[in-house]
Amino acid sequence: MVRSMESRAMSPGPQAVLEELRRSALETYGEERSAEARLQTALLAAATAVSRVIQEPLEPLGNEPLPTHG
Repeated sequence: MVRSMESRAMSPGPQAVLEELRRSALETYGEERSAEARLQTALLAAATAVSRVIQEPLEPLGNEPLPTHG
């Protein structure tokens, strides 16, 4: 399995997400296809996106208006 320098430099949380995505890709596509650079790049992008979303606060910042349903 291809391991990029970016994935080795990730913190443990995003690294765990990336490893789970890689395991799923291996089960879904097989060893040859899941090792392709384009797929590995997509998996790294997905793990990065997940880690960024997780870091976002759940509450609005400052005096942001809350959405209204009307």
